[in-house]
Amino acid sequence: MSVLAHKWVASGALNGQKAFARARVCVVLHGIMGQGRNWMQAAKALVDAVPTYKVLLVDHRGHGANGATIPGPHDVDACARDVAATVAAATGAGAATPSDASALNEGGGAPLVIGHSFGGKVALAYAVGEPEPPTKTWLLDSNPRRGAAGGGTAAVLDALAAASASGYSTKRDAVAALVGRGLDAPTAQWLAMTTETRGGEVFFAYDVDCVRDLYDAYLATDLGDAARELAADGRFGLVAAGRGGMGLEGDDLVTHALPGAGHNVHVDDLPGLLDILVAQNKTDWA
Repeated sequence: MSVLAHKWVASGALNGQKAFARARVCVVLHGIMGQGRNWMQAAKALVDAVPTYKVLLVDHRGHGANGATIPGPHDVDACARDVAATVAAATGAGAATPSDASALNEGGGAPLVIGHSFGGKVALAYAVGEPEPPTKTWLLDSNPRRGAAGGGTAAVLDALAAASASGYSTKRDAVAALVGRGLDAPTAQWLAMTTETRGGEVFFAYDVDCVRDLYDAYLATDLGDAARELAADGRFGLVAAGRGGMGLEGDDLVTHALPGAGHNVHVDDLPGLLDILVAQNKTDWA
């Protein structure tokens, strides 16, 4: 396991370190080829809606600020252990901003976990690996069963792998390289958020081999039974995208749907998502 790059997002209504320390912990986990800061706007909206919580944004291994190689094997369980180690490091006595015990559940883990796409399966693995599961584990357009993916992820990974073999004069050139390999401009621009400059050249900062291993592991991992066990205890929720998502509508594990949203539900319908997560599930945030 590894302590991952992470960032706290808290409400401006929290006044000082003591208030921050008491704020409860909600972990948000991004999808494959994303990074924690993709969720910054949503996290700010979330803590504005529930100021008694703070959000921990994490970059998965091989992604974002964790682009440097982390030892394998790279799979969903390894990512879940990373999350556990990161929560402990970010909230413990040695953290720059430690948290009170009351900010965590009785087992010392996060009271709430929200995972999008790949991050949803990691969130589920984290929940079942904790001494006490979170109050609620939310999967956002993420199928907990084996072999469920969407959005042409494999093709995007192939384009990223090819483009990562070279450095570029500017980030614009890096985007153009991805577009030249068949990606649409918004996807290319999103991937180019994870770049670094070395020796005057711009490089994609992913550990592409790690990311590919994680994607393959996501497809091979079946946590459907785990989802059902949590659901039976009222600790599980799944929000499905109604437009261009993973096609989860009608699945008996789906608890809510956003009909007008595509796969990136936090971008396409943030107000609707907040209504589901917070307004319709107030007791989770008590």
